[in-house]
Amino acid sequence: MAFLSAVDYAILVVFLLFSAGIGVFHALRGGRQRTAKEYLLADRQMNPIPVTISVVVSVLSAVTFLGTPAETYIHGPQYWVVFLAKVIPIYIIPFSFVPVFYKLQVTSIYEYLGTRFGRAVRLFGMSINCVYLVMYLGIVIYGPALALNAVTGLSIAGSIIAVGIVCTFYTTVGGIKAVLWADVFQSVIFLTGFFITIFACSAHVGGFAEIFRINSRDGHGTFLDFRLNPTIRHSFWSVFIGFGFLMTSYAGTNQIIVQRYMTCRTLKESQLAAGFGNLFIGVVELIAVFTGICMYAYFAGCDPVTSGKVQKADQLMAYIIIELFQHIPGMVGFLISAVFSASLSTISSGVNALATMFGQDVIKPFFPNLTDFKFTVILKLISVVFGIATIVMAFLASVLGGLLPLTLSLIGILNGPILGVFALGVYFPWANSKGAMSGMITALAIGGWMKIGALIYPPIIDYPPLFVDQCAVNVTNAADIAVTELYEVISESPSMMAPITTPGIARLYALSYAYYTPLTCLITIIVGVVVSFLIQPTDPSSLDPDLLSPMAETFCCCLPKHWREKLRCGVKVKDREIVETEDPDVVKTSPDL
Repeated sequence: MAFLSAVDYAILVVFLLFSAGIGVFHALRGGRQRTAKEYLLADRQMNPIPVTISVVVSVLSAVTFLGTPAETYIHGPQYWVVFLAKVIPIYIIPFSFVPVFYKLQVTSIYEYLGTRFGRAVRLFGMSINCVYLVMYLGIVIYGPALALNAVTGLSIAGSIIAVGIVCTFYTTVGGIKAVLWADVFQSVIFLTGFFITIFACSAHVGGFAEIFRINSRDGHGTFLDFRLNPTIRHSFWSVFIGFGFLMTSYAGTNQIIVQRYMTCRTLKESQLAAGFGNLFIGVVELIAVFTGICMYAYFAGCDPVTSGKVQKADQLMAYIIIELFQHIPGMVGFLISAVFSASLSTISSGVNALATMFGQDVIKPFFPNLTDFKFTVILKLISVVFGIATIVMAFLASVLGGLLPLTLSLIGILNGPILGVFALGVYFPWANSKGAMSGMITALAIGGWMKIGALIYPPIIDYPPLFVDQCAVNVTNAADIAVTELYEVISESPSMMAPITTPGIARLYALSYAYYTPLTCLITIIVGVVVSFLIQPTDPSSLDPDLLSPMAETFCCCLPKHWREKLRCGVKVKDREIVETEDPDVVKTSPDL
């Protein structure tokens, strides 16, 4: 364990103070965050460039900074396909979800569910997202604190409190503007940390060509695995489909990210921020994967996990920072700031989103006569409450023990039903509220059942080999040392011994965790559609066209003629009067529609 120097601590303090100062700056300029529109949406006057950057760093938390390189180091580089998987959200989000949210001028995306399916579905969906965010943000604080403590001796409690207080402060006083511009600043630190590590590893092993040669030699060079077996943890298909759906959920139907799109001045700028934001998320993920490849080449022959130099794979990034830069004053402090920047960007975004949802979906409906100033003050108090809740969750995570992997896994399962219910709303005009609620409940039940089954009967995962033959002290019994990982958001925990005999249903539990989001999403849609038709489907002509995706009509009119007539394709609403096309193949247009 290497302890930080005074210079390192000084750099960390300066970094945290600068982040807090961004909040103070935006609290004192402009309208001074006195209206809900300015506090939550920056008066819808943000340039798409900072919004795009904020989208990227809000999605890519410290789980990415520490977890993705570790994932690549342990399991190989197949995760790089996540870059290709961005084709799904890049197409769906800007052209399906963003137009609907922007035209309706929603502040909380669950306002849409209230209009489309009613208050019960709105509150249920919002509750799922709130539970997900509080749990996730607590882990985002605790995970890096634990990893840094094990390698650098940095206090876990000190890290949790410092990060929690700073992000709660600048989010509360500066609103969404402070969050967006703090994200821009933190993105520079975040990316610099990756690039410095990559170039230092390259210089140590003899260049990028040597990095790829070492990985290929040791069985860590498999970039594409096209096997169709759904139990393979990371094949081309599981990453492309699974993470394509996951990112569509997180960047298309999650309050944290959609709220950023809504700060743009026009729909076109909002769509640009969504499209380029998701593209650059893939680019940064690619950089993180390459960092893991470089890290393996650096440690080739003396794996720190197997040799016991670190206890868990998620500590590898912090460990290599110490290995490479401990002799350079202040460099370790700067790179640890990169870890903190990844945490701060996600936590501040989450706290702001939680305040928005609770304010818009709970407080405002019950107290509709609140003045704008009083409502804004309440939003700031809610931000403080959720900031404290996040800190408390981080401390709870430190004592959860064996329940921590279950908590992390259930977080991933919650994304699918949310994506499913929004897809049900924008793509299926005949879906009703009972179908939407039934779909979400069914998907949550099945997803939770499968994950619990996977914990009881954990799948056996094949790892590429890790070597210790070049360590200064030879490690015997290396094959018996289990490699465990904290971030089950991106990995399954193989540390539990598989039972000798397992029931036949255990094969179902071996499904790759990457498929959980598409599975629960599709269950929500299928059950929602079936239940809607069994009860009483919504008449499409009764819906405001702005509640439906522009793509829904296109897909609907590709169906056979008898299906189009049954589903009432080509029906529009004009001043509450039905306007039907005489020919289902031709949709009449009107400037008033």
